[in-house]
Amino acid sequence: MKMIAGAIFDLDGTLINSEDNYYISDKLFLSRYGIDFDDEFRFDMVGRGAAELFRIINERYPENGINAIPIKELLRQKDETYIEYAEGHTEVFPRMLELLESLKARKLPLAIASGSTPAVIGRMLELTGLSSFFDTVVSSVEVARGKPFPDVFIEAARRLDVSPERCLVFEDSQFGVEAAKRAGMYCVAVPTVFGKALPAVFRSADLLFEDGQESFSVNVVLDWCAV
Repeated sequence: MKMIAGAIFDLDGTLINSEDNYYISDKLFLSRYGIDFDDEFRFDMVGRGAAELFRIINERYPENGINAIPIKELLRQKDETYIEYAEGHTEVFPRMLELLESLKARKLPLAIASGSTPAVIGRMLELTGLSSFFDTVVSSVEVARGKPFPDVFIEAARRLDVSPERCLVFEDSQFGVEAAKRAGMYCVAVPTVFGKALPAVFRSADLLFEDGQESFSVNVVLDWCAV
């Protein structure tokens, strides 16, 4: 029997329709350093944290001058570019808002666990009006390792004062699903679909909506988790 006592949500691509925002803003930001953020690179980055982007750039473009810039400054530039674009182009997925309202009415503790920086998370929650739903917010920059490691979910559970095995995670990316399962948590996967076959790790989710937001059902989730 499932004993769900807390829910943890990824933000980008799960609660808010923001993956295109990141693609456009990151493409613009990286073009300043002569880096082509193409579709394949984009697909590889879905679900990874902001700091992870710069680690991968260092591996792929070791001679690029971007690698000499302090990570704090790169994150500032990236966030600034993103927020400037996203402020006019961000929407909450309607069914996710309905789910949040249902879970809040049931007094279930709720958390955000995101790969974005605290500045971006805070601004997007403010912009979308979602701030009031969450008891705590955790960014992957606050923990030792980002997704697919479980650190950000473990920290969110700790702050909610809920044991990991009683947490339910909502994720859109393969790295997020892997992190949730490595944390020993239940996971509902609502993939961000780019026209590619779903990576095999999505099959490890406890509940999978293969067509992403198009097939997501609040009633199915509520019936499944019985909160």
